[in-house]
Amino acid sequence: MSFATGVIGALLLPTLSIFFADAIGVSPFWVGIPYAGIAIGSIVYNQLIGAWSDKLADRRWLVVGLCFVGLVACAIFALSRDYWITCLCAIGLLSLSMVAFSQVLAYSLEYAETVIPTDKVALFNALVRAQIAFAWVAGPPLGFLLVSYFSFAVLYWSAAGLFVLVSFFTLGLLPALADHRSANKAQVLPWRQVLTGSSGRSLIFCLLALSLMWGVNNAYLISLPLHLTRNLALDTQWVGWIMGTAAGLEVPVMLLAGVLAARVSPINIVRASGVAGLALYAGVYWADALWQLFVLQLANAVFIGILAGLGVSVVQQMLPGRAGSASALYTNTTHVGTLISSLLVSTVAEAYGYHSVFVANILLVLVATVMFFVVRDKRGESA
Repeated sequence: MSFATGVIGALLLPTLSIFFADAIGVSPFWVGIPYAGIAIGSIVYNQLIGAWSDKLADRRWLVVGLCFVGLVACAIFALSRDYWITCLCAIGLLSLSMVAFSQVLAYSLEYAETVIPTDKVALFNALVRAQIAFAWVAGPPLGFLLVSYFSFAVLYWSAAGLFVLVSFFTLGLLPALADHRSANKAQVLPWRQVLTGSSGRSLIFCLLALSLMWGVNNAYLISLPLHLTRNLALDTQWVGWIMGTAAGLEVPVMLLAGVLAARVSPINIVRASGVAGLALYAGVYWADALWQLFVLQLANAVFIGILAGLGVSVVQQMLPGRAGSASALYTNTTHVGTLISSLLVSTVAEAYGYHSVFVANILLVLVATVMFFVVRDKRGESA
């Protein structure tokens, strides 16, 4: 399920800018509006629906409803070429349908809490995240192939069909977790108690640190292609090879991190990811040869593989019995990171050039790593 929902996102999001630029025919400024709207809308929807979904006896029907919203959004994209209709569809409907991804993640957290042994939960979560990583290896090339050889209409009707399949799979393959709420009811603390004292401070610092980490990663993805082509005079084809190398290495890192999390507290492993981030951005800043950039993708894989594989486990440990809220908060750190990266690139690159973005990344990773050290080790407290 995580792979199927991941493929939908990997089909739609990377191709959306091309859709607005080529099929709708608008300038870059107008292309950016739906992206910003999707990020903000996803944050609002995720938080509101995530908290509410924890009260549901069976969140599978919520996933089905969100998939129906995605089906409607894809139909509008396939049929309309009016900018404001498609823009409002992206902001209002597509961002709402994206909540299905965090709800599938929330279901997996509940499944892990109910069925999986405690010492294997982090590994299970890492496996779920690895499926999403696989989806993002396959999804974007498939999306661009559909656009190149067929049309945007074929792309969006294909995505609509996937939404329908996910709906059927959700009800047909995923078991109902009827005993989950009663099994975890005693663990659920009131929000006021969660957000006060050292526990609330740990949660806030953890979410801020994750947002900064995702922000610098997005800024890196935006700036690297322009740095390679403009500053290092490399061909654009190498950008894809470099990013593909990192994506391929991330999956085994996620799985290894999940195995280690059975023996070491996840927050300690996440702290170590900051060291990999510092090595990556310092290395990219000083690198002047192609082979150096390929070697640095190992640090990139460790940095992102740990964050993607264990980040949600860290948040889940702080919010026992609140799988929907935990997955929503974690997912929202990626959306906040998108906003941070937009601000970072637009200010730093405009003033000092794309090369200087990596210096800003180093500083922000350092700040995020310090924040992670403020986060209390929940496993150590319970031991």
